Amino acid sequence: MTSSERYPAQHYVLVDDKPRILAAVKETWGDRVTTMFPRQGQYARDANAYRPADVTVERIADLLTRDFAELRSPEVTR
Repeated sequence: MTSSERYPAQHYVLVDDKPRILAAVKETWGDRVTTMFPRQGQYARDANAYRPADVTVERIADLLTRDFAELRSPEVTR
């Protein structure tokens, strides 16, 4: 069973500090996923070697104060 079968949704968000993983998921899932890269830790320098994430923040803590309303598609917003 795939993740999308186990957790069905109209859109997914993936937060990871490894650009390689974000690029691979984006390549497979395309517009169905928004990738988020916290530029910190040992993988921060790898970001230029892969496709850029949809959203980049300097620290993972920045996700706590970010407004993600722009990620919602009109059909999801109630």
